[in-house]
Amino acid sequence: MSADLQEAETRSGAGAGRSCSRHLSFLFLTVCLSTGISLYAVEWFLSYQRQTIEQSDRLAPGMVLYDPRLGWRLKPNWFGSHKHYDFDVEYRVNQFGLRGRLPAQPGARRYAVIGDSFAFGQGVNDDRTFVHLLDEAGTAAEFLNFSVPGYSTDQQYLMIRDRVSLFKPDVLVLVVYLGNDLFDNARPFPLQGDHAKPYFRLNPDGSLELLNTPVPSETKPAAVRTDNLTNLVLGESQPPPTNLQRWLGGFEITRRLGLFQPDFRGDEAGFQARFGYNLALFRALVERISGSARELRAELTLALLPGRSFVENPGSLSAGYQDFLRRSILSDLSTMAGIETIDLATALRDAHESGKNGLYYPHEGHLTPQGHLLVAGLLAERLLR
Repeated sequence: MSADLQEAETRSGAGAGRSCSRHLSFLFLTVCLSTGISLYAVEWFLSYQRQTIEQSDRLAPGMVLYDPRLGWRLKPNWFGSHKHYDFDVEYRVNQFGLRGRLPAQPGARRYAVIGDSFAFGQGVNDDRTFVHLLDEAGTAAEFLNFSVPGYSTDQQYLMIRDRVSLFKPDVLVLVVYLGNDLFDNARPFPLQGDHAKPYFRLNPDGSLELLNTPVPSETKPAAVRTDNLTNLVLGESQPPPTNLQRWLGGFEITRRLGLFQPDFRGDEAGFQARFGYNLALFRALVERISGSARELRAELTLALLPGRSFVENPGSLSAGYQDFLRRSILSDLSTMAGIETIDLATALRDAHESGKNGLYYPHEGHLTPQGHLLVAGLLAERLLR
């Protein structure tokens, strides 16, 4: 082969190498650009979906009235719709300010159900709440729904004294929501509401002192709006997020996937230290409610109801502290005579793990009609036996 031919082949090979290199670089940039555009599109869609869900909550005005004793109460004879990304339902409040039918069974065994939005039946129509289903199931029993969205144990105790007692119930059914009831008991504003509320302080001698009453009509101040369950559960023990966690964790994609989030953990000793006062205050309130039941010659039953995370995500921090509260309450109340306790938390988790899905709304978080049906069946086994 001549020198000229060899040189030509060398130049040709070098040119081909440069061309291949440029081709690979172009391909790499194209893949990066396409991936970036795809991620941006997915991030935009997920963020738009989240914003749509958060802004979808529409409750017809006027369902609650200011109350100087209780903070707020249901408006008698109110009717309205509640629309959310997860549901479209209607609520009706009767002339006594209760959700559901009027007392109508003379001589029937009367159950008064006292709770918050879960027992009220937020997210389902009137005929799908577990209280209504129980009322239909008990041929010789009558269930009245005294539950009010946002109420905690302190307000429920005051309602028992002021209103429930007028209906002379045979059984008080106190529905305890493990998600936030025990926290709200010690607060002048609930974690998830704007209205002020009464609350009790537990003194060293064991006495209860009613505070924030008459309840001011002001809405929650800005300084209190920053409170959240994570801060209350972990307090100063939570590690501050790194700059990488703060930046990457702010994207909707990584938030949905649970990536780059601070590693929040709780332990038994930490929970005991943080929740000791809340548990002691709760016990004192239950003792007061038990005393009211004795005055009414009524039985007292507590039903422990969990949030969605306890049922669907047992390894989460929320499930951990709810389980701690559940076990502590069951242990504590076992020493108190005359109180029956129904552990709905374990039963709901077992049902979910056995394949019964869709018990909670995926975005809004309250019980679905299927969830209410299951709770009604669980309560009927214990209350209507």
